[in-house]
Amino acid sequence: MQIDISPQDQAVIIKPASARVDVEVAGQFRSALLDVIDQGFRSLVVDMSNVSFIDSSGLGALVSALKRLKAQEQSGDIRLANVQEPVVELLEIIRLQRVFSSYPSVEQAVSSFSWS
Repeated sequence: MQIDISPQDQAVIIKPASARVDVEVAGQFRSALLDVIDQGFRSLVVDMSNVSFIDSSGLGALVSALKRLKAQEQSGDIRLANVQEPVVELLEIIRLQRVFSSYPSVEQAVSSFSWS
């Protein structure tokens, strides 16, 4: 699976190219997220504009990355952008919309971070 990673301001944008983030690609997705965190980024925006389906392993990759961020001395956060309706519905059903903030655009997600 191709994953585009682009630093922007003090955040990094992570954009899966695949329409499905499932068990077949979740390992790569998780590795990409953790690699970005290990490089020192603390403000991550996952651009979900291409993703129309995510399963528990894909969601697990997001949660795992968030846990890594929160465990760091300088805690960070993950924001979601451009989330498609089927994924929004799933996040609501399993109540992960309480954990991950969602924004209609990457720009809005990036600007939602407050840096000191």
